[in-house]
Amino acid sequence: MKIKPGFYDLLFYIAFVVCIIFSITMERAALLYISPLVVVTILLKYISVTKKKADPLFILALIALFGVNFFSFYGFNSYFKILTLLTCAYLICYCLILKKYISKAKYSISVSVSIGVLLVVYSIYSIVVLLVDYIPKSNLIYMILCACCLLIYAAVVAKIYVKNNYQHGTVLLGSGISSIFHIGLSPINEYFYYNKTFTVIIIICHFISIYLFMVFITKTKPVNSQGNYS
Repeated sequence: MKIKPGFYDLLFYIAFVVCIIFSITMERAALLYISPLVVVTILLKYISVTKKKADPLFILALIALFGVNFFSFYGFNSYFKILTLLTCAYLICYCLILKKYISKAKYSISVSVSIGVLLVVYSIYSIVVLLVDYIPKSNLIYMILCACCLLIYAAVVAKIYVKNNYQHGTVLLGSGISSIFHIGLSPINEYFYYNKTFTVIIIICHFISIYLFMVFITKTKPVNSQGNYS
């Protein structure tokens, strides 16, 4: 029996909605097992679309994300170092995957783009400064490392989006913005000010960022160095 293409999308939507409902109505411990399952549904969707052409880097990124989801709710403070390293790992995988989408043609940077870049850099810097006095000193270097990886990933996404070579460029931009919200809000919610609403927003941004990234790499063909579609 052949599985219809929309089946895995339906699985993702169901798991995603259940996860959001759990985050609103139940304690965080209930998310320990349901949140990694959302990642599994994205993996199944990705494999069903790409089949034998699946990129091992994205599968590695999803494995790291599976760990991020598990340890986030198993013990964020206790496993902060592992969480940051796993986050760095999947962000690096993302950047390596996106490398082939970067055109080597010249870029023209507008004022609005420059302002947007400065806002992203300032936002990430502000989060780091805010949390310096609240997280254990032994975790500080890991937080800075994660912030650097996030900045690099944001720069890669911005470079691809600004060149505007791709029809689904806004999908990638949405993924990048959602990643920044998720990674930025998570430590604030844990160390500075815990709020259940933040938890819901973090979960939504987190899974949307993964899903949109998967959509971009499955629906978009890279361009060559001259800016022509390969």
